Amino acid sequence: MTALTAAAVALATALAPVCAADPMAPQQDQPCPAAADGATTMPATPAPASGSNTPLRCHDGQWQAVALPADPSDRWLSVGPVVALHGQGLRNPNLMSGKWSGTPLDAQARCHVDQRAVISAGVVSAPAATDGAPNQTVSFDVSPTAYSVEFSGYCLWTRIG
Repeated sequence: MTALTAAAVALATALAPVCAADPMAPQQDQPCPAAADGATTMPATPAPASGSNTPLRCHDGQWQAVALPADPSDRWLSVGPVVALHGQGLRNPNLMSGKWSGTPLDAQARCHVDQRAVISAGVVSAPAATDGAPNQTVSFDVSPTAYSVEFSGYCLWTRIG
C-alpha cells in the first residue's frame, strides 16, 4: 500500500459517519434503560434453564423474568428484532386491545408494527403494517380480535386507551 493510499484510507475512516450501536438485547438480571421501567420485552434467545423465551420486565433498573402465565402488559420494549406477541384473539394474550403508540428511543429509530386479526374460526387476516418515520411516534389501534402483534425497532410501545 502506498503512503498516498494509506493516507486516503485513514482520512476516509476518520470522516466516516459515526453510527450508533444497536441497543443491547435484554437479558435476565442485566440493566435495563430508565425509559423502559415497568415495560416488558421478550428476550431474543431462550433462557438457559428453561429453554423458553420467558418475558422479562424492567424493574428497579434490571430485567427480571416474569412468572407465567402473566397478565397482559400495557408497555413493551423492542430493541430492533421483532417482539412477537399474542392479542386477544388467542388465549393468554400478551397485550390488550385499544389505542397504542410506539415511541422511538433514539433519533434514527423507526417503530414498526405488524398485526393479524382473527377473521373467523381458523382464518387469520394478512398482516396490516403501520410504520413510523425516524424519531416520530406512531399511533395505531389493536383490535379485540388481534391474533398476533409484532413490534420492531428500538421503541417503547404503550397502551394509551
